[in-house]
Amino acid sequence: MKPEIEKLFRARDARRVRLAALAFHEKVSVVVQLQRMAAPILRARGKRVRVWSVPQPAP
Repeated sequence: MKPEIEKLFRARDARRVRLAALAFHEKVSVVVQLQRMAAPILRARGKRVRVWSVPQPAP
């Protein structure tokens, strides 16, 4: 396999490990962020979109 592709696979695997290590509330925050990013695109396509409203945990 080409070194560039191996580098991409290693980076993908490292990112998956980092995401798996996140606390549950951080994972939910990531999902909400993705929903916010996708909402304008989906609304432009005529879809009804509801982004979750999740309170932030106390530090």
